[in-house]
Amino acid sequence: MNGNEEDASDQPIGELANLESPVSPGFLQYFRRKIYRRTATAQLTNFSVRLPGAIFVEFLNIILHLFQVLDGKKGRSR
Repeated sequence: MNGNEEDASDQPIGELANLESPVSPGFLQYFRRKIYRRTATAQLTNFSVRLPGAIFVEFLNIILHLFQVLDGKKGRSR
């Protein structure tokens, strides 16, 4: 009984395999463009979120370096 039921259930799957048609290049290009667009948007968003923080850290490092240089000059002049 089980053998016959399994064979009967496999028949529709076999028929669907015969109906397979090639995918058009336009369809694939559509999805590639969509993926590239999402990737570019994600990278720009990441860049725009992290850039202000990086600029702030760099300016803070410059200011701290200036204070160290100025403190060193004050110590030498006395």
